[in-house]
Amino acid sequence: MQRVGLVGSGLMATTHANSYQEVDDAEVVAVASHGENRDEFAAEHAPGADVYYDPEEMMDDADVTVIDACTPTPTHRPLIEAAADRGLDVFSEKPMARTVEDAEAVVNAVEESGITFMTGHVLRFFPEYAEAKRRIDDGEIGTPGTLRAERLSSPPRYGTENWFSDKAQSGGVLLDMAIHDFDFLRWVAGDVERVFTRTAEWDNDHLHQHAAVHLRFEDGTVGQVETSWAYPEDTPFTTAYEFAGSEGMLEFDSRDEHSIRISGTADDANVPASALKTSPYTAELRHFVDCLENGTEPKISPEDAREAVKISLAAIESGERGEPVELSEVGA
Repeated sequence: MQRVGLVGSGLMATTHANSYQEVDDAEVVAVASHGENRDEFAAEHAPGADVYYDPEEMMDDADVTVIDACTPTPTHRPLIEAAADRGLDVFSEKPMARTVEDAEAVVNAVEESGITFMTGHVLRFFPEYAEAKRRIDDGEIGTPGTLRAERLSSPPRYGTENWFSDKAQSGGVLLDMAIHDFDFLRWVAGDVERVFTRTAEWDNDHLHQHAAVHLRFEDGTVGQVETSWAYPEDTPFTTAYEFAGSEGMLEFDSRDEHSIRISGTADDANVPASALKTSPYTAELRHFVDCLENGTEPKISPEDAREAVKISLAAIESGERGEPVELSEVGA
């Protein structure tokens, strides 16, 4: 049984705490948060858990085996390093870190300590995306040629002290949200060679950003990610993709009644959304706990998480410079 020390008491901590209730072999036994709601949070989402203000005090005093970090991006490196120093396994929300230097430090801390570590690139566990990956790997669309993804919303308004709007902390929409698609496309097509970004942004109480990123993969595949925090408040969060290959195409749009449309193949079809529904957050945490229980490696490696950070930071730099940026330039 994995005894989880959960760090945070916001939206993602709530999501994780509720998901752990559905995961065998795991229980949230301690909560640490600077939020004034920590006692109420624990009572509602982790009944019986010990409550702390200081995460490191929790690591030292509570009987925990694993730390789950659901806190703002700049806190990830120090929390992971503190847990690694104590031999505690770690699940951390994405992105792994705010900078390449911090991401490299996390990779080194994990390697030197020998702990099991996983970053929450949850898109790999969304059934519509996992199914697309399976079909691509099975050769159903032939050789992938172009990969397009969308992730569109209004600015996040739930962060403590509006931290998402502070690009120095969050990295903005490209590091905090587009990183989902960057990681997934790299999972499908392999390493990225270079990126080219166009962005628009303005501040109206919250940071509004819209970006389009073109990606060139090392194998010649072309990708495009459109991402936005610029839609009006209360606009439904939407995601979509179009993956085209030499023999067919897969399409998904969260606004469509069908989860996946398959065309250009021998079995053109629509896959109903109802056939694919499951909780991706529960699925990713169940996978992580299974790895801890069975001594196996998570499907998302520290190196995967670091590369997703590098793609995001390259996209940010390209938008600032107005020219393509090679991945090899980032953090060099």
